[in-house]
Amino acid sequence: MSGQVVYCQINKDYAYWTEKRRVGQSKGGHVAGLLTHREGREVRLNILMDTGLGTLEGLADLCEDSFWDEPLAVFITHGHIDHHAELMILSEIYCKRRGKHFHDVRPPLPVFCTAETQEHLYRAHRYGFTEGATLRQETIVAGSPVMAGIFQVTPLAVDHFEGAVIYVVEFGAGRRHKVIVGWDLKSLPPDDDQIERLRRPSLALIESTTWTPMTQDTGHASIEQLVSTGFLDRFELRFDPGQEQYGAYLVHYSGWEDPWGMLADDQLKARFDRAFPRLAEAVRVAERGQRWGFGL
Repeated sequence: MSGQVVYCQINKDYAYWTEKRRVGQSKGGHVAGLLTHREGREVRLNILMDTGLGTLEGLADLCEDSFWDEPLAVFITHGHIDHHAELMILSEIYCKRRGKHFHDVRPPLPVFCTAETQEHLYRAHRYGFTEGATLRQETIVAGSPVMAGIFQVTPLAVDHFEGAVIYVVEFGAGRRHKVIVGWDLKSLPPDDDQIERLRRPSLALIESTTWTPMTQDTGHASIEQLVSTGFLDRFELRFDPGQEQYGAYLVHYSGWEDPWGMLADDQLKARFDRAFPRLAEAVRVAERGQRWGFGL
């Protein structure tokens, strides 16, 4: 197998734009990521993980215009509106803006999610699933892998919202690469029978909404929980970019709920390194637009 896969962090934050500007971040939105399989100059498939607030702005800033001509599938983690708010707008643009003739319409955009999540998507984007015909449901079941191009995508159920999942995406010869899309978690760690699927990732994108444990208030995990529960240790993280091993990157951070308020990315990383020096090399803070490459 030849070619390359690139993961791009389209957006990375739980806080809204106005909140993040307080600590110097001028752009962003809710968490979304893009996996791209490329063979030479040809994109074989893009997989967009969530389509929440700021996704379209992120795609405009970070992708070439050719993105709208390339094969695309969407995977949604759960039904909270902030993670799929722009789904139908995206599908309307994707399916209807191109073509030789004015009324040309592409086939509906496939949307992979659990049945529980689909109920929320349908209510919010009914037109796209019906008269607009720009969205097509692809139901997935937690624990059961699905194939999307070269990617084997396994959803794992998490305690956050009904039907919520995180994704383990495997690809390459012998599925040697593993990317974990692990935002929006509540209880850590997941069931023991899921741990093996999470071990030794090539790249892990992990939620850390606050520093201090405030699950009862936020419904999300914190950095202290990620460490104190042994969750990060069980990943067996490695940071060796030369071997395409990139460790873990924190996403979904807000911090406004913490007693001291939000931290900028460099402040968050510095605080993490001081508190948990043994994990400092393997755990970093993601940047909007950051890319990681994987050879096939």
